[in-house]
Amino acid sequence: MTETAKQPPDYRLPRSVLRWVAVGLVLTTAVVIVISVFSGVTPSDLARLGVVPFGLAAAASVGRLVVQTARFRVIATSLAGEPKIDLGGLTIVRMSSEFIAMSTPSEVGGPVLRAAWLSGKGVDSGKAMWIGYFEVLIEIYVGAAFGLVAAAYALIKGATVLGLTIGLIATVLIVGYTLVFIVPAVKSIKVPHRVFSMAAFLLGGPRATRFYLRAVVGSLNFSVAAHAIMKRHSLPLLVKSVGLTILEDLLEGAALWVVLNAMGLKIDFFSATIVAFAALTIASIPISIGGAGVTELSMQSYLLLVYGFSSWAAIVLWRVATFQVVLAVSGLAFLLLVRKSKGPSKIDLIRPEEHSPRAPDGRSASPDNGGLRPGMAQLSSDHKRV
Repeated sequence: MTETAKQPPDYRLPRSVLRWVAVGLVLTTAVVIVISVFSGVTPSDLARLGVVPFGLAAAASVGRLVVQTARFRVIATSLAGEPKIDLGGLTIVRMSSEFIAMSTPSEVGGPVLRAAWLSGKGVDSGKAMWIGYFEVLIEIYVGAAFGLVAAAYALIKGATVLGLTIGLIATVLIVGYTLVFIVPAVKSIKVPHRVFSMAAFLLGGPRATRFYLRAVVGSLNFSVAAHAIMKRHSLPLLVKSVGLTILEDLLEGAALWVVLNAMGLKIDFFSATIVAFAALTIASIPISIGGAGVTELSMQSYLLLVYGFSSWAAIVLWRVATFQVVLAVSGLAFLLLVRKSKGPSKIDLIRPEEHSPRAPDGRSASPDNGGLRPGMAQLSSDHKRV
C-alpha cells in the first residue's frame, strides 16, 4: 500500500460552500427576526407560550436527528456490501450533513458529504452515492405522502388554491424522484462516448480521459447498487427505512402539536403532522436557503385558511425549535468534523488512491482499457447526473 493510500480522507468542504453556510445561517436567522418584527411578535408573546412547550418541541426536533442517524446506519450497513465497513464517526457525519443541507442553497451537499465519507471508508463511489440518494428518496416519498393528505384536507375545507398547490408540488416530487430512481434500477446508465469527445475538446485529452472514465465507472457502480435494492431480500431494509422515516416525520409533527396546543389551538397529533408537512412541502421549492420565509408563510396560510387560526408567535417559536435548534446541534457536529479533518480545505470526493486511474498492470487507463477498478468515479459528477 502506498503512503498516499494510508492518509485519512479529508471531509472538509470547499471554501465556497463554507461561505454559503455563513450566508445561510445569517439569512435564516434574519428571516425569523424580520417576521417577528413585522408581525408584531414580541419577546413577551414568546414567553407566554412557556419554556416547557418550547423545550419539548426542541427535544422532538433533536430526536429527529437521532432517528436520521439510526436510519443512515441501517441503510449503510445493508447496502455497503462486504466486507463490513467501520462505522466509527457515523453520528457526527450524519448530523454534519444535515447542517450542510439546511444552511446551503441546495440540499445535495448533505448526501454528497455522506457519500464522500462512505467512499473514504472503502465503499465504491457509485454505491456510496446511491446510499445517500436512497435515503433522500425514502424521505421524499414519505414526506410527499403526508403532503398529499394535507392537500386533500385543505380541499375538503374549501382552501382550493392552497390544496391544489400542495398537491401539485407533492406529486411533482414523487414523480420526479420515481423517474430518476427507476432508470438506474431497471436499466444500467450508459455514458455516451460523445461526452468523451466533447470533454476532449474542452479539457484536453488526458483530463478528458480521466473525466470520462470516472463518469463511466461511477454510473455503472450507481446502477449496480440501484439494481440491488429492487431484489426481494431488500424488503426488510425498505420496511425499516420507511418505518424510521415515518417516526422522524411524526417527531416533526409532535413539535408543532406541542406549540399549537400551548397557543390555544386544540389539534390532534396526526393533524399537526399534516399541517407541518403542508408547509414543508411548499418549502421544498428551492426559493430560499432552508425554506426561510416560505415555511413560515406557508404555515400561516394553512392554519388560517384551513383552521381559521392565526398566531405568528406560535409559528416563530415552532420555527426556532425545529430549525435554529437543529442548526445549532448539527452545526456543533460539523465543527467537530472539520476539526478532525486533515489536508487541504476541500472535501475529497475520490478515494485517496484513485486520483490517477490506472489499469491493473500499472499503466494509465484509457477509454478502451477494460482493466479498471470499481470506485473511481467522482461523487460530485455522479450526483449531477442523478
